[in-house]
Amino acid sequence: MKKLWEVIKKIFIWLGAVFVAIFTVLFIKEREVVSTGSTTEGDSDEINKKAAAKRDEAIARIEHADARELAESYGSVCDAIADGKERFRQRCGRTND
Repeated sequence: MKKLWEVIKKIFIWLGAVFVAIFTVLFIKEREVVSTGSTTEGDSDEINKKAAAKRDEAIARIEHADARELAESYGSVCDAIADGKERFRQRCGRTND
């Protein structure tokens, strides 16, 4: 009876090990699907088309924008330009002496 009990324990240990291995593989596959996202090929094509349209629109806006107007929309750029003009005036003022 003791040998029979040990054989049954070994069988259950092997079945448990197989069950854990299968569960682990399935769990890892499910986590990979969640991490990569479950977008289908059609979804990614649609997203790519929208992104391309937005990109083309942004390129067109940049091409038609005035460079000075675009640069002046940033305050630090205006400050840097004013500082540069002032330094230039000071440098030119020294040569006239």
